[in-house]
Amino acid sequence: MNKGIINKIVKAIGGFGIAGLVVSTIAISVKADGYSGITVDGDFSDWDSVTKYDCLSESSRVNNVAMVWDGDWIYIYMDEVQQNSASWSSDTHNTHGQFNIKTDLGYVLVVTVRDNGAAGNIIEVTDVTTNETYTAENGGIEVAFNSDYSIWGAPTLTEIAIPSSLLPQYSSTINFGYYLGGDIITDVADASGIIIDDPDDPTPTPAPYNDGSEIVIDGDYHDWDYYPVITIQYDSSGMENTYNDADGSIYQRDGDAYVHCIANEFSKQDTGYKYGSEFLEVTVLFGYSHTKLIAVELGPDGSLDWSLHDKATSLSEGTHHYALFYFADSQASTSIYDIQSGDHYLGEMYVTVGEHQDETEFWFDIAALAECGGIEPDESQSIFVHFHRVGWPMLETSGVSTGPVFVALLSTVAAGSYLTLNRRKKAG
Repeated sequence: MNKGIINKIVKAIGGFGIAGLVVSTIAISVKADGYSGITVDGDFSDWDSVTKYDCLSESSRVNNVAMVWDGDWIYIYMDEVQQNSASWSSDTHNTHGQFNIKTDLGYVLVVTVRDNGAAGNIIEVTDVTTNETYTAENGGIEVAFNSDYSIWGAPTLTEIAIPSSLLPQYSSTINFGYYLGGDIITDVADASGIIIDDPDDPTPTPAPYNDGSEIVIDGDYHDWDYYPVITIQYDSSGMENTYNDADGSIYQRDGDAYVHCIANEFSKQDTGYKYGSEFLEVTVLFGYSHTKLIAVELGPDGSLDWSLHDKATSLSEGTHHYALFYFADSQASTSIYDIQSGDHYLGEMYVTVGEHQDETEFWFDIAALAECGGIEPDESQSIFVHFHRVGWPMLETSGVSTGPVFVALLSTVAAGSYLTLNRRKKAG
């Protein structure tokens, strides 16, 4: 990237400011002179002009890393402490050899490093929507090592190229770090996207972002697209596969909570509840008080089948419709149109069982649920939603509100955000 391009970027950013747009501080990760792109070929001289970043843990077993997002490819550089050490690297002591590219919306693409001896490491990346794993061996990604990688005491360098098409949903930037651990590199924008042909007349395009206001619970999940998520895992180390366990989101509007979750290949878990049935019980916490929602099968004619809740360990492929009730209800109601006094209709849920992913969305009346549990909620109190059969963490939002409230854990993503190139912790 030459000085002329840098000047174009600076002038373009200035144009954005004139237009009244707020743009984050720019910190270019490559030197103005010398960068001309990355080629994955085992010659690491093209990384000389790219800033390296220290890993965050003494047990990382990786000295430093770098990342460049340049158009169709994301390039990753690793300098290992010794041969194959990235394959047992961790900053949580739970996952080993698992890194991730995390988007600014919270979605993760797991990058798994496996020990392959003197041949270097095997790098695996899985597209969770198709369950297809990409490696250098099958041509899905590109990987190269320095020529003396297997010589003891020599540098152990790895470079990886991952197609940008494998990225899950993002607004404008991505991070790189440990899966279920800390970010090492943050806020990397597509370098090819910040070059504006006419900096005197920039026309910025708002990054895609969903504020939740159009979300409707109807079994069509696309209105959750580009809404922020957090990663949910079954235990502290996740499934230890080449993908994450689940993603979850929460939104609050007019006193109702709206919740969404996608579980990846959850049929491989050993919970006994799978193929969609992992969603049929939901714990809700109001501060330190907790209660529970249960899903009751809702027929097209409004009929209620309470028996499925107790018997189901799996659901058939396709979309299922449920009414949500308080877990301690009498279960006397036989129709959604004739709720008996001992039951409390609190919301509705859809669950879709797919070939590789299970998905749910539902809404519930916050105040009505709190009343069932004898709880007094207030606007200053956090409300947590926990899929206890799927994992942690819980989804969090504020107390009863008449306006829209976003998930608290994801509030760092700003609607209408634009290009950002911030970094942290440069290597010495």
